[in-house]
Amino acid sequence: MKKRIGWLGCVAMAFALLISASSPPEVTEASWQRSEFGAGSFGTITIPPATLNGACQYNAGFLGTDANIRVFWKPPVTYPRLTDAVIDVHLLTAGSVVTTLQGYPGTANTTGSSSAGYTTEIPATLLGGVLGFNTQFQVDIYITAAGWKSMPVSVKANAGSVAGLGGSCTNL
Repeated sequence: MKKRIGWLGCVAMAFALLISASSPPEVTEASWQRSEFGAGSFGTITIPPATLNGACQYNAGFLGTDANIRVFWKPPVTYPRLTDAVIDVHLLTAGSVVTTLQGYPGTANTTGSSSAGYTTEIPATLLGGVLGFNTQFQVDIYITAAGWKSMPVSVKANAGSVAGLGGSCTNL
């Protein structure tokens, strides 16, 4: 029985080789018939940054309970809409970013116009304003377009020691 299966296998193999050799695939030649060509390029765009148009302010409020930071800025002429801006507010400890404040990034609490400039008021949070602990905040304002981001303009604020005393804000 084993000899018969082996013999049938050899016959089947020979038959398969015979059929494939008798009908080879046709040879095809592919070529371009026109002399036209295509060209392309890619690159980056440079988005101008916003500008700070006034010294930022740290307002302690009543004993630090309503502490806030005011940032005065103006968008570039080419990107005047407030929707082109992204505002990131970061809590800093020992010079390193610890977290982004709740509700940010965004343009919440921003008033004004592109021609006169915008004022963004950022709450310093109850913990930072009342207890202080020299809590630092960094505010970065970017202009965005087509998936690209400008260099930021930044301010840094210090909530002071206790109850907002000694708080300050500096344009960077």
